[in-house]
Amino acid sequence: MLTPSKTDTADLVESPAGGSSPAAGTDVIPDGEASQPDTLAPGSASAPPYGAQAQEGEEPAEAGSDLSEGAASQPTQEADAAADDGGHEASSADKQDPGSETPPSPGQGIHQKVEKNSGTVIAVQNNYMIQRLQGTPLPEDWIQERLRTYLSNATTDAAIKELLDAHRVAVIHASAGTGRYTTALHVLTRQNVKTIRQVRREPNEKVDLKGITDANTGWILDLTDEQEKPQTTFGADLLEAQEHLRTTGSFVVVVIHTDTWMKTAEGAGRLAHPLRPPAALEVLRAHLTQQPSPVIRAEDWLSAEQIKDRMKSASPEAAAELAQIITAAADLNPAITKPGDFTSLVEDVLRTADNWRKVLLEWHTEHTESAHRNYLLAAAVLDGAPAEVVHKGHNLLGKALGDQLHPTTGHQGPGIIELTYTIGAEMDADDRIRFVRPGYTEAVVDYFWVDRPHHVAAFTGWTAQQAANLPEDLGGPLADRVTAWVTRYTLAKRNFAILRTVATDWASQRLEDRAKDILVAVALDPLVGKHARDLYLAWAKAPDTADPSSQKGTPTPTALKKVLAAALVQLAPAYPQIALKRLAEIAANTKDTTVTNAVGDALTSLWGRSGLQNTTRDILTSWFNASQNHYRVAARRSFLHLACMANTDDVPVLLTSNGAGSDTWNINGWRCALDAEVTPGFQASFNTWMDAALKQPDLYPAVVMTFTEALFRSETDRTYLPERFLRTTHAAYAWAPAGAGELPPEHTRLRNDLLMALSEADPVVRPRQQHDQNA
Repeated sequence: MLTPSKTDTADLVESPAGGSSPAAGTDVIPDGEASQPDTLAPGSASAPPYGAQAQEGEEPAEAGSDLSEGAASQPTQEADAAADDGGHEASSADKQDPGSETPPSPGQGIHQKVEKNSGTVIAVQNNYMIQRLQGTPLPEDWIQERLRTYLSNATTDAAIKELLDAHRVAVIHASAGTGRYTTALHVLTRQNVKTIRQVRREPNEKVDLKGITDANTGWILDLTDEQEKPQTTFGADLLEAQEHLRTTGSFVVVVIHTDTWMKTAEGAGRLAHPLRPPAALEVLRAHLTQQPSPVIRAEDWLSAEQIKDRMKSASPEAAAELAQIITAAADLNPAITKPGDFTSLVEDVLRTADNWRKVLLEWHTEHTESAHRNYLLAAAVLDGAPAEVVHKGHNLLGKALGDQLHPTTGHQGPGIIELTYTIGAEMDADDRIRFVRPGYTEAVVDYFWVDRPHHVAAFTGWTAQQAANLPEDLGGPLADRVTAWVTRYTLAKRNFAILRTVATDWASQRLEDRAKDILVAVALDPLVGKHARDLYLAWAKAPDTADPSSQKGTPTPTALKKVLAAALVQLAPAYPQIALKRLAEIAANTKDTTVTNAVGDALTSLWGRSGLQNTTRDILTSWFNASQNHYRVAARRSFLHLACMANTDDVPVLLTSNGAGSDTWNINGWRCALDAEVTPGFQASFNTWMDAALKQPDLYPAVVMTFTEALFRSETDRTYLPERFLRTTHAAYAWAPAGAGELPPEHTRLRNDLLMALSEADPVVRPRQQHDQNA
């Protein structure tokens, strides 16, 4: 795998492509903000005293880049928000029933229309995407599932195999949504390599294939992000890597956009193969017929004139999406036998593909009463809930939206049955309200978000309250549905206003995990992830507010900052520098103790992550003596968490011979900890170290030396600080109280030894003791 260079921070200023103007009324980072190198300049007033410098020759983002929380700049190629998997293959892994045993695809984008979400889809897909970005070997069963519906092309296979055999490197280039990644998987499975992995790298990080040392491995270098900017020597670098790859018995397949490749391919054109996607109708056929349970009447679907007309100009990606809708429609309507009913179902499928927009427009034009509209929206969000829950929810929604409800007929307005009929839903025998149109519930919410932007905050607040207050069997599925909808809406519209609102509201309603899942999913997306990560940086840099309704510009709600810190922990294995930078900025721009604690907890969590310990330690080192108090508070909390951690032998991890923290680092950490009042967390960590010294005498010198040295201001400034002495003394007596009758004598002895060492280290006491001895 590639090890990031200490100066490789190219993606830390992730400027979106394009220069479109921000949407009216949306948040915009001030001009010049995005143009600053995303590094952590030591001593900066606003930036933490830690960080890497920009790579030599790296250009900063353009001043005034569009970082609006409204519509982001559109990529040059219209593509689904998912990863580039929609071409030759037609995997159903990303649109499976979440209750099935087959896991979603690693790295698959979040674009499935899951009607009954069991709560695992987005979280699981986030984990798979992160594993893929980390370079984890791709499981054989996952590869086979991914290739199950792949449409191979003999000419393509032969051409890429010839490139790999001759050069050990092949470049597959095409536009988005044409199946580049899956084609790479397919050709590597035919090269008889031991494992297939994705090259680990952060966006825009310099590629050095000579850093790949694993033998007999098929590597995929994913550069499909259209904002990737490989160095102009990238093509030449690929040529130079041939002999190294031949020595290791490995292969590399690069997947990249054609436009990007043409800018960096000088001299390496012979390594490339332009991918020609298969016909969309054939992709649709593969999706419908090569599933574990093929779609009923698949040939009828494929031969329907409306379907064939739509596929004439469709991309393979669009065909894959249509197949998903057809599958859902067939599952919802398994008993259709009449030709007229089937034709009507085909029309519903096409309406679903168009997000039911025309149908919903006609319905809203006809039904202007608030009672009907609120009932439709509540029933869509609470799909499958009991009728009384939906009815109560629609009344609460009306209040949240500020509607003045007035009865239109007797008995104080229309009843549940009438309302259910009016919105086109069905009430089952168990009095639960459901929609049978595929994708209709999400389309209803999507229509509302677009049609009523001024009500978005009130609506998302209502969804958060419903999810938090309803029983888990109702609130859980609701949260899962809205999580998926918000994610897909953000990706499809390139609009982040709803993302911010939902993440804040849900974090405020004890739904932090759902809010975190949304933030992570959007940040991982190959098309809008860069824009999202830049906005997260802006949120981190903004000052605090306790008001969760803060939507525009600055400041950032504390609830959002706390859940963002948790999301960054999950993102760190894939984007370590990016995540740590944003955590540092959160710490730098908060005065809220709960936010500082969240950052401390995040850094503690990252300490235990493989490959992140040294970077985390460097950050804490710079924060121990930072001039800004918020850095020291975050560092103190993190250090005390770490100091309290012990292995199976009850030895503190920071004291083990293989621990990453040196003696000097431990001493500096305790110095920082002793500069604040003794807390329960401090006492617990102190007790852990004293217990270890008591249990293992060989640790005694290190423990006593550490606490003694911690009393001096620093390693170079030998000023003895009485406050630290008093706090250490109090902690020692709390560990082994004086006069405790049942206290084992070894506790008293160790406490007294420590206190004697502390006193003897005092430069004032030492001369006095020497004088007394001489006298």
